Amino acid sequence: MNDNEILRRTSRSFYLTIRLLPRSVREDVALAYLLARATDTMADCSAASHPQRLAMLNSARASLHAPSIAGYEASEWAHYQRDPAEQQLLSALPRLWSRMHEQRDGLVAGVLGSILEGQILDLQRFAADSAPLSDDELVRYTYLVAGSVGEFWTDLCAARLGDFAADPLDVMRRRARHYGQALQLVNILRDRRMDEALGRSYVTATDTARWTEQARAWLADGSAYCAALRSGRLRYATLLPALLGERTLSLVAAQPADALAPAKVSRSELRKWMFRALPVWWSVQSIGTLVAAASE
Repeated sequence: MNDNEILRRTSRSFYLTIRLLPRSVREDVALAYLLARATDTMADCSAASHPQRLAMLNSARASLHAPSIAGYEASEWAHYQRDPAEQQLLSALPRLWSRMHEQRDGLVAGVLGSILEGQILDLQRFAADSAPLSDDELVRYTYLVAGSVGEFWTDLCAARLGDFAADPLDVMRRRARHYGQALQLVNILRDRRMDEALGRSYVTATDTARWTEQARAWLADGSAYCAALRSGRLRYATLLPALLGERTLSLVAAQPADALAPAKVSRSELRKWMFRALPVWWSVQSIGTLVAAASE
């Protein structure tokens, strides 16, 4: 199974976004995703003990500037997985790590460091009978695992594409940071009841409305980010997650209060939004109409 096939089989909708990106940024974004997905798979590995997972993530973070992860046995971690794609992903991790070190600018290693910090924080923070995250903890967590990805995306575009946006880089980085945080917050709100059943409370029931408003505000920054992009191809790829995020928030709001299963955009609806979003390739003005329709 090659890296592209692993990517396709381990990501549900992000694979579509990556595939649409300009070639000059596509490979690095895909590499960063696969590395983050691999460490996330280790963090969630129920077959390994909590101390074992935490030690492995700490070793990965300490090895960011080394050619390999100290103490990592690919066959052992792959054996823990039942899903064939995840087995292949963890088997490929040493090769992916080596590819990361072929980069001269260190952007992938930089964002992976932030993501690892967030994953470690997550494992350390939630023990038996842990209290819900505070507002500051939630903002920090969403930044580490997703806001940093928005900044990475923006820095990569600036490095590879040059004058990629109509607005200043600092403005684009701030919007991208909020956009990433929004997408992570959408996932947290979507999975809230299931996470609580597992003893992990990121957002309490009483705070759901307030954080839903925050997610929408940050998604609005994502839409503004898209509107400033000069490339229609890049606009299209970047806007799709915002539309799916808006749709997910609407589905979550419509769920019964006792529903445990996460509300997810179906594959058929995903394909519908891919088609409906095509005008953004040529028209910045269509962004507002699309976001309004996705919010219904």
